[in-house]
Amino acid sequence: MALWPALEAAPGPTGVLRWWQSATGDEFPLLEPYLQPRGSFALSIPCPKPRRPHLRYRVVELAPDGYVGVCDETDERIALAREDLLVYEIDWPLLREDLARAFGFDPAPAQPDDLPAGVQLIGSHRPTAGFAFPAYLVVALESRSLMHAVCALASTSQTSFLLLAPTRRHVRLDALRVLESRRCAFLPLEESLTADAPRSWRRTPAGDATLETFTRQHVPAAEPVTAGTFFPTPAGARWSELRLHFLDGHTLRATIGSVTQVLNYADMGMSDRRNSRPTAQWELLRTFAKEGGVLTWDSPAACRQNQKRRERLTRDLRAFFRIDGEPIALTDDGRGWRTVFRIDPES
Repeated sequence: MALWPALEAAPGPTGVLRWWQSATGDEFPLLEPYLQPRGSFALSIPCPKPRRPHLRYRVVELAPDGYVGVCDETDERIALAREDLLVYEIDWPLLREDLARAFGFDPAPAQPDDLPAGVQLIGSHRPTAGFAFPAYLVVALESRSLMHAVCALASTSQTSFLLLAPTRRHVRLDALRVLESRRCAFLPLEESLTADAPRSWRRTPAGDATLETFTRQHVPAAEPVTAGTFFPTPAGARWSELRLHFLDGHTLRATIGSVTQVLNYADMGMSDRRNSRPTAQWELLRTFAKEGGVLTWDSPAACRQNQKRRERLTRDLRAFFRIDGEPIALTDDGRGWRTVFRIDPES
């Protein structure tokens, strides 16, 4: 893809709109949502002719709001409007948000103050409960700058991490060796992501393979849930006596009477055996918590797949808590579902 090499070619990365259009070609619509005016104007612009990208036009102001571009090599002149000179830069918060979503990372709430130059924290890779690995993006204009960023992260990070870069262009063998010594993974965006439409990024098979290899390297294989694994539910307990309170995206506190346990999704048999991530049933349980225990067609997360997910969630809850009856019932109007037990979101 032309989009990702353009990030490593633009100083800043910034550039006039004409430069961004020339650098990305047919893929400019994928980049356009991430461009924002910087509030400054260029002193020179690239040649508008595709076959002469090395030539630049020096901007000369003729009168207020009147400009001309002068090529010192050919003495050619072109008329320019003020908007032709406006410099655009990448909207990094928006790009970080979309990258985190595409890779399935928990987005970073804020950027740390001590990151190396050119490095941004995208978020955390949480393949299973109790494991979190930071994911960084580095946009470097040369190999030396990227190597400096890799060494700085390797020396300060308390755990292995994922390093994202637009391309492999500036990743030399010495940088790869540093990453390998820290059991880190490298994800070049031009190989790891593809897009069907602007802001609709998804992982490629190569991106999936890198994440799966990294996860297998750091996360022990989940133990399959056996028939003897269940909550010590008091005899005669009813669903209405159960209270679930989410502590974070992977953990909740379950209480029935005087019995309380802190559990993660794997404890409750809701771990996907293919990749150890939470199942759709666990995510539906989280949705019920966010919606106050009631899910209707008016809910933001409503979809047709929830019918089957609700059935499987009911099965998992019955197997784990061993309480008779329905844990999730129809609402009074029959147009939605409600949990018979109390369920609270993260607080």
